[in-house]
Amino acid sequence: MTHRKAFAAGLVACAALSACGGEDSSQDHSTHMQHGGDAQAGGGMEMNMGDPNATAAKDVQGAQLRSNAFALLPTRPPGTDQAAGTAWLAIHPGGTTVTLEMTGLPPNSKYMAHVHAKPCAEEAGGDHLKFDPAGPEMPPNEIHLAFSADASGRGFMTAENDKPAEAAKSLVVHPAEFTDNRIACADL
Repeated sequence: MTHRKAFAAGLVACAALSACGGEDSSQDHSTHMQHGGDAQAGGGMEMNMGDPNATAAKDVQGAQLRSNAFALLPTRPPGTDQAAGTAWLAIHPGGTTVTLEMTGLPPNSKYMAHVHAKPCAEEAGGDHLKFDPAGPEMPPNEIHLAFSADASGRGFMTAENDKPAEAAKSLVVHPAEFTDNRIACADL
């Protein structure tokens, strides 16, 4: 791995660890990822932050499908009052697929979404859902979606995990750089 790729992977891991109120969430972090995709973290661990070309959750055949519209949160940063969209979660024999589609985001900005362990009405989704409660705060132990809004303010991403996220309660979106400013939440 080149030094530049290692540095970018370290920034992604740092953003994943601090996102949505994790350790040291007061610092400004960004993912440095164009549209999500796989990022290689230190030690050879594969960190799936989404794939815009993956089969969307709503199109996974034979899946238990959950979906809901996003509701704006009071912690949203200025300029996101028009954000809207839908989240889908599909549980299937191969694990879990999560997709989000949003509009009304500030154009050409980077975002992060995480599957959470509580519904939106409880602590705006609470903590991230972890498959292993004692495990790391990054994929594959959690489900993260890194994405960018296009020039029209539209964002889309799909993430897959080989474990079934039966305990998933919500999907929370925030700017990649300001992890405490949760924009919206969708109950799943």
